[in-house]
Amino acid sequence: MDNPSPIEVEIEGMKLSLLRQGTAPKTLVFLHGNSGCKDVFFKQFLHFKNTHFSALAIDLPGHGQSDNACTPETTYTIPGYADLIAKLIKALGIRAYILIGWSLGGNIALEMAGAGNAAKGLMIFGAPPVGPGMENIDKAYLPATFETAIGNSQATKDDIMAYVRSIYGTLDPIPETFYQCALRTEGKARQIMVEHWMGGNDGYNQYQTAAQWENPICVVHGEQDPFVSLEYLTTLPWRNLWRDKIFTRANCGHAPFIEAPAYFNTLLEEFAKHVL
Repeated sequence: MDNPSPIEVEIEGMKLSLLRQGTAPKTLVFLHGNSGCKDVFFKQFLHFKNTHFSALAIDLPGHGQSDNACTPETTYTIPGYADLIAKLIKALGIRAYILIGWSLGGNIALEMAGAGNAAKGLMIFGAPPVGPGMENIDKAYLPATFETAIGNSQATKDDIMAYVRSIYGTLDPIPETFYQCALRTEGKARQIMVEHWMGGNDGYNQYQTAAQWENPICVVHGEQDPFVSLEYLTTLPWRNLWRDKIFTRANCGHAPFIEAPAYFNTLLEEFAKHVL
């Protein structure tokens, strides 16, 4: 994996590990999913090297090379992650950017949009706009979602390995790094995030964000995604769905950015040129 060397930035007493590439003022900010890490975006970093776009990928607290949370109950939540990412972007002096969010990362991006974040656009995949609370959960997610280690703080190694195989879809082989990222993830990060979001006591309504946010949202969906309902995505009242369509990709599961990188990177570049 030909990524730049990671650097550390301290936010609210936690060291966050990130990859930063390029010096262009227009920045692509990549947010990984539950039990993932910044390294999953290595094919995007390779594609956008020496282009008119800079790239930033961040290990969420409790993931990858970032510290575990000092205050897990407030940090390991979608609003908690969103607040930290917003503060990090500000600390780095990044002004013109889009958020590219996979799975949990997409829901963090939607939370940031709901909070009035200055992102010029969102690109989300594996991340149906839903929550906080239980409304539409059964419509947005397929039953297999909750049969995995997604919210299990006590998941065994076998459970986590199976979860990794499900979230990376058709990718074969799956890099060992991705397994190690999942095994490294602090278990309570999975549990607290899921329980908090379903509890519905905090956070911006993502259905309403999709219906009201003025900036473009590009939505990508792998047709073999075992977790996300395409029907739900197509029936949402998007205010500004880019090109008025959900970009579906055959022979892809939950991670189209790495299962079909050439297709995904071309689409992302077109979207970035349009909104930045």
